[in-house]
Amino acid sequence: MCGINGFSWEDFSLITEMNQITKYRGPDDQGVYCDHSVSLGHARLSIIDLSEHGHQPMSNEDQSVWLVYNGEIYNFQSLRADLIEKGHLFKSNTDTEVIIHAYEEYGLDCVKKFNGMWAFSLFDLKNNTIVLGRDQFGIKPLYYYADDGKIIFSSMISALLCHTIQVSPHERAIMEYLAHNLEDHTDYTFFTGVNKVPQDSLLIYDLSKKQYRLHKWYSPAKRKEADIQTIRESFVESIRLRTIADVPIGSCLSGGIDSSAIVSILNTLLSDRFNTFSLVVPGFSLDESKYILEVGKNNNVQQYFTQISEDNFLKEFRDFVLSQEEPVTGLSPYAQYSVMKLAHQHKAKVLLDGQGGDEIFAGYSYYFAYYFYELLRGGNFLTLGREMRKYRKNFKDLYSLKMFGFLLLPEFLKYRFWKIITPSWINHEYLMEKCDGEMDPRWRRMTLPEGLSLTLYSTAIPHLLRWEDKNSMRWSIESRPPFLDVNLVEAAMSLPSDKKIAHGRTKVIFVDAVKDCLPAMIRDRTDKVGFAAPTDEFFRKEEIIDFCKGIIYSDSFKSRPYWNWEEVENHYTRHLQGTINIGDTIWKWINLEIWLREFFSEPAQKTGDIISNGSVEAQPGMPVGVIPAKSSL
Repeated sequence: MCGINGFSWEDFSLITEMNQITKYRGPDDQGVYCDHSVSLGHARLSIIDLSEHGHQPMSNEDQSVWLVYNGEIYNFQSLRADLIEKGHLFKSNTDTEVIIHAYEEYGLDCVKKFNGMWAFSLFDLKNNTIVLGRDQFGIKPLYYYADDGKIIFSSMISALLCHTIQVSPHERAIMEYLAHNLEDHTDYTFFTGVNKVPQDSLLIYDLSKKQYRLHKWYSPAKRKEADIQTIRESFVESIRLRTIADVPIGSCLSGGIDSSAIVSILNTLLSDRFNTFSLVVPGFSLDESKYILEVGKNNNVQQYFTQISEDNFLKEFRDFVLSQEEPVTGLSPYAQYSVMKLAHQHKAKVLLDGQGGDEIFAGYSYYFAYYFYELLRGGNFLTLGREMRKYRKNFKDLYSLKMFGFLLLPEFLKYRFWKIITPSWINHEYLMEKCDGEMDPRWRRMTLPEGLSLTLYSTAIPHLLRWEDKNSMRWSIESRPPFLDVNLVEAAMSLPSDKKIAHGRTKVIFVDAVKDCLPAMIRDRTDKVGFAAPTDEFFRKEEIIDFCKGIIYSDSFKSRPYWNWEEVENHYTRHLQGTINIGDTIWKWINLEIWLREFFSEPAQKTGDIISNGSVEAQPGMPVGVIPAKSSL
């Protein structure tokens, strides 16, 4: 994996500075190409063809096309063979060069032939254009700033900020984050003027006109042949493709069905022992240790474990905030950061991870609400009644039943309810002003396929992928999510809803497809945890209390327009007393405040000085605020 950088004029010094900022994304090599029209930069993490032949920026034979690229095209070998038959000459064994020649052969449609994850920039001298592209699901990041007749782009927002550009905190993004737990759900970021190239899209910048246009190139195909055998074969093939590398392969392991299935299939594909990396939380009710160890007993793996400690958190929090570049909604992303750090310490370079499995196979319990609505709308009343009873029996809570009822409310009642249940610490007037009165998009009436599509493309997967990319690349690791293989996604999204949710169980067809390779302890699980962190208790630890108070009671925090500080203090005090549990909310307060200081304050006000001076479980994508649970608001 790599870092790519560029802009629409010539400046060797500035592109070199951008490369330095993105260096930890690609510590193995750096390269620059400049001419009077563009500057391109690349920081390389060598995975395939470790030789100097993989150096970027890379060009075609006559140097009329230049490429900087971040990602992996897993079917590059078959594409390479086809391109050779068509007369193209190759000087390397890289997938990078395949992109260049595929562009020469097929033009912009070349991306339709790629199976993988990518973000790239092509400079086409003949057409005098810069083409920016991302994969179908946005696995790899690509940010841009376009204004005043110029465009700047990078894998990292921080690299854009070394330019003299006007940015400020994006107030709408901040309020959606605080009120709805939304992030990365649109093309805008937490920085005004900085946007993401949309997943499944190309951005074509005309250097002569100094204008750009966006071109959506992908829509998922409906697959009539999708069945349990298709799912099994597609999953195994996806993992096999993601073992293509000239460095060792390992895996993250949470103990859930998805990561356990990945490890179990890897065990059949790799001849040598491989490493797994996990978070454990001894004494925590959601600790996954027994499941992780059970997977280890059944596979030829070397297991490594890490924990969250107060000391490490205080030392690393500033680095974590800078690495993520935008706020995140809980302690779990920091837990993932810790796992990636552990993997780095053991010299891992490529890890497989389970992002996407729950979003394509309906793995979260709140998806039942959408399924209930689908059954109601279709007049399947007997099935609806049975599924509601089975849900209550299996999950022993009322969340999805209440959410289902909420979905049925008229819009004006939802709106009134939204205003009532919005936490009192949020500045309601500011929220209404910045969000134009819009509610959480997950509150719309949707069928299960519509709900899955929303979380795949907007409200869940985009931020999960951002967390994973930023956490893994901070430690110079390439993370590969086999569930987001285009063939597997299209097969899964083509299935009828009752193949995913049935008899009060989630992910039915996937569990059936891989059950023979899973230990019974894993196969029979009905809960969903992932990298769970003991957030509520963590924010009652003495050292963390001191740190949080140094932030919450600071003048800068009190003066923010986003909250009513007296209510913040009231909620925080009640949390410390144990009368409510709002660990995730406290996380958002401190994460946002430190992010604002790091990116928008004077150096003396930043986190490092606060720490050195000593003053100082929600499911991804779940709609929050619909039903207050356990006084979480």
